[in-house]
Amino acid sequence: MLRIRDVIVVGSGPAGYTAAIFAARAGLDTLVIGGHEPGGALRIAGQVDNFPGITPSVAGRTLADQMHWQAQHFGAEVRCGHADRFSLASPVKTVSVGNAEHHGRALILAMGSAGRPLNVAGERELIGRGVSTSAKHDGARFTGCDVAVIGGGEAALEEALYLAGIARHVTLIHHRPRLRPPGATVARLRSQTNVTILTSTEVTAVQGFRRVTGLRIRNTHHGGDSTIAVAAVFVAVGQVPRSDLLIGLVDLDAGGHILTEAGTTRTSVDGVFAAGDLIDRRYRQAVTAAASGCAAALDAQHWLNQSPVARTGSTTRSVNFGSASKRSRSGTA
Repeated sequence: MLRIRDVIVVGSGPAGYTAAIFAARAGLDTLVIGGHEPGGALRIAGQVDNFPGITPSVAGRTLADQMHWQAQHFGAEVRCGHADRFSLASPVKTVSVGNAEHHGRALILAMGSAGRPLNVAGERELIGRGVSTSAKHDGARFTGCDVAVIGGGEAALEEALYLAGIARHVTLIHHRPRLRPPGATVARLRSQTNVTILTSTEVTAVQGFRRVTGLRIRNTHHGGDSTIAVAAVFVAVGQVPRSDLLIGLVDLDAGGHILTEAGTTRTSVDGVFAAGDLIDRRYRQAVTAAASGCAAALDAQHWLNQSPVARTGSTTRSVNFGSASKRSRSGTA
């Protein structure tokens, strides 16, 4: 028997897990393809103190584990592994994970986002050798070292504050004259005696052969170039949606975000829904991702109830792999 799920959720951050919780709780046969480390970005987050109902705070990893447990509690199956191919042209959607294929009537895409690269010389070659996008994941390797954080937003300041507790010295580099977060956050960072903040400064190259040894920087006011010695550089200059595998399959905007029908999570393909950072161009918070995951599950449930691809249980003897209709798009998420 070929097993066909009611819903396949790809991704296991707040959006994916919330979608799975709502879908499974509604009695839908739900599979979560969670990546190699289910939990998404939450697993490498620090303390989370702004998620409703969580006081005073909880470790991101703990919150991810609680979401995982809750999804399984309601009957969702969670499997590790990255989706590496999608087939969306049929009424029954197929998601490939290595040599395994998973089939579902409705598909919820919640793969999240990845760190945006600097795109400077030496960066790509030294990824994993001192270039990182997560201080909480890789920072401990550089305890007692001089390190740099690139970026001027909330995420960059959080990285710098975390590293200030374990590194010998932290240099925060931002290409604009001012840092973006609220004054209290900036004041907290400035109070750290082992932190230097360089504004109006851009990185032009990452230096090193087998490991990072320094950064080439340029002052954007007077154009002067200089070098600073660091053992690691943590890049926090924004996020890009993980939508590379969806090019040509669903409608995307110029930034790679999935386009959805106004007021819904429906994509341009019938039976395919999207949530979290894949559709969020502005907020990118755990709570907003969870909300869109809930919406995607409710949209998928409604679609399943109305669709001619009716629910017939988790197995079927014959599968119609004919053409699926495309739903017209109006507006964005």
